[in-house]
Order: sequence, then structure tokens, then C-alpha cells
Amino acid sequence: MERGNTMICFVILHYQAEQETVNCINNIKEKVQSAKKIVVVDNASPNGSGEYLQKRYDSDSEVEIVLLDKNLGFAKGNNWGFRVAKKYAPDFVVVMNNDVLLEQEDIVFRIERAYERNRFDVLGPDIFSTKANIHQNPQRIKNYTLHELVQTKRKLHFKNKYKFLLKLKYLLYKKETDKRKQNIDYTKEAYDVPLHGACYIFSKDFIKTHNNCFYNKTFMYYESYILHYLGKREGLSFVYCPDIKVLHHEDIATNQTYSKIYNKVIFVNKCLEESCQCFIDVMNDPNIKIG
Repeated sequence: MERGNTMICFVILHYQAEQETVNCINNIKEKVQSAKKIVVVDNASPNGSGEYLQKRYDSDSEVEIVLLDKNLGFAKGNNWGFRVAKKYAPDFVVVMNNDVLLEQEDIVFRIERAYERNRFDVLGPDIFSTKANIHQNPQRIKNYTLHELVQTKRKLHFKNKYKFLLKLKYLLYKKETDKRKQNIDYTKEAYDVPLHGACYIFSKDFIKTHNNCFYNKTFMYYESYILHYLGKREGLSFVYCPDIKVLHHEDIATNQTYSKIYNKVIFVNKCLEESCQCFIDVMNDPNIKIG
């Protein structure tokens, strides 16, 4: 069912979780029979898993492993992979987390059909979170406003300033729960909505005019919203397509200690505040582009 002349590249950001990345690569190989290249970017994993992947796929012509000498974070790491993918002259580039699995064997045909129908720049599939038991696309109907971001930044700054309050919370921690709810109708195609960052499909139109797929100044968080904001500023087309389906086995961690959970929250809050400020800066500077 797939058209043999379509070239599709997959960009996977890797950090330490070796088996998840191997599963992701195997899944792509199983589901996609057309011409493809899988670019795995190792974000300087300290456990040697990047070097392991490089040796494992050394003779595999469909897989290219890129080893970075420092952890560049989400945006810069994926941008590196996007630029590597561009050299293969792809019709589409799929940027996906290593904990995402494709569900359909005719995914390339479905992407082609969506492009013919909508001529999208950026497409988001139906992403089902197996952890939260919800469909994660679209993220919101509308992007954040500057007022919302300023209010959020104040809250994050307070949390980062008074870390001892978080410590009290996680000393009492018993079980991590996920309270996200399904608020948006995921069964209908949607246009110009913010899309979830776990899996993006960039068309040849976007690839020809951009060297980055994300704004390069964040380390982690808000990348999807900044991409949408800057993309709309450029007049790009964002489409949510429920016909294309993936599974997201996000952040499944077992036996986390109290200290690990607390340290993770501190790190996440720090990244959130920095990225929130970055988004505010983007809104206040009309000359900033995706890149």
C-alpha cells in the first residue's frame, strides 16, 4: 500500500534508555517497508548506551547513530538529528520520542494522503498515552497567551525559590498518580492547533525552508508551544490527523525512591521556568524564527 518512491526519515533522541530505543528502531523497521533512514541522536548518555547502539547498528544501512559530546537537551538534540536527516533528501521527517511506537503498517501511505489533503507543514498523529490512558493530541485548542505565561513564570519562580516546600511534599509522597483528563475531541481532524511534542511529522515544504525543527534556545519543555507560535507567525500549516496512530509509553519508571522523585521535580521546575521565560522572550521579539 505504501508508495516506493517516498523517502521518510525518523529522528529519535536517545538518552540512556537503551532498550526503549532498540524497541523503537525495531518497530519502525517492522511497520515501514518503504525507503527510510533512522537517525538516532545520543545526547551524551553517561552509561555508554550510545556507543552500544553505534556498534549494534554499525552494519545497518537504514540506521545512523550520532554521538554528541554533551547533553544538548530536547530542542538542540532533535535539531541536530533533523539536520542529519535533511542530507537524505526526505519527503517527510518524523521526529519522535524513543518511547513512541507506530501502530499502522501503512503509515507512510496515510502521511502521503494527509499531505495531499491538507498540504501541511507540521502534522501531529493521534498519540495515545499508555501511562495516562488518554489521547494527547491536540494539546490545546489555542496556544498560551503572554498573560498566561507571565502568570505561570511567577508560580514556577516561587516553587524554585522555596524548594523546601517541595521537599516536604515529597517526604510525604506515597504513590505517583496521573490526573490528566481527556478534554479535547481527538477523533476529529483539527487545524492550526498546538501539537504534542512526542511525535511530529514535518513535510517537504517545512524541510526545504528550515534547518531546525525546534527553536534552539530551550533545554526541555515548551518546545511544542514555541514551535506552534513561531510557525503561525511564519504562516505555517499545523494539522492534527487522527487517522495516523502511535502509542506513547511515556516516562514509565518503577521503584522510584523519594530522593529521586524530589530531585527530578527540582530539575523539571528549573527547566520549566527557564523555558517559560524563553517563550516570553520569543513573544516579545518579532524577529525570532524557528531557524
